Amino acid sequence: MNQLKVVAINASPHKDNGNTALILGPFLEGMKEAGAEVQIFYTNNLKVNPCRGDVICFCRKSGRCIQSDDMDWLVPKARDADVLVFASPIYTDGVTGPMKMVIDRLVPLITMPIEVHEGHCRHVPRDEKVRKIVFASNCGLWEKDNFDPAIAHMKAIARNINAEFVGALIRPHGMLMNQAMELGLAVDEILSAARQAGHELAITGTIADSTLDAISRDLLPRDQYMIHVNHVCAGLCERLGNEN
Repeated sequence: MNQLKVVAINASPHKDNGNTALILGPFLEGMKEAGAEVQIFYTNNLKVNPCRGDVICFCRKSGRCIQSDDMDWLVPKARDADVLVFASPIYTDGVTGPMKMVIDRLVPLITMPIEVHEGHCRHVPRDEKVRKIVFASNCGLWEKDNFDPAIAHMKAIARNINAEFVGALIRPHGMLMNQAMELGLAVDEILSAARQAGHELAITGTIADSTLDAISRDLLPRDQYMIHVNHVCAGLCERLGNEN
């Protein structure tokens, strides 16, 4: 059996020090432990220009974009991958801007002609490979439905590039994760579930709903969370709010 190839893209500006990485890290470690080959890239380290919409990549047999930047080597890695992991905090109800630019530039995974696939017009995939897509995300708000727009986007991307959306590792009220120890909150179960999700995907090709639920479980009741967050916000505004 060929080794499972995983390409992960972390679009948090804080990279490994961000809240998104607290879930992404153990998830990728779980995949490695199960034998997968994992590569991770950070949008903050990449030079990626916005898509210009000139459709040249669509028209070229190679799929090569007229622009030359880090997508020159990232697109081939994405084409070679069995699993694509898109990791991003939620900014204004969606992924970060740099992540959106990377996703837009993955157009060479498909070609210009369209066909009807499962009752819907889709662009024809450039190859027959059916990749898997995973979304990992963190949000500072309490409710899980804050992830719904981004998850809907990821599901649409999967459909449009002939991929399978496996699941979303979401962490609502995620800013508590870094402060869990000092607040006396038990997060070991959450981190273990993220690692377990990596194991499951690498071994079975799926992630159990119960595992995803464990990752996103409540850490505090909403009212308590709001009190804590507003206290933190007040301190930040006092420290950072000086116009000078």
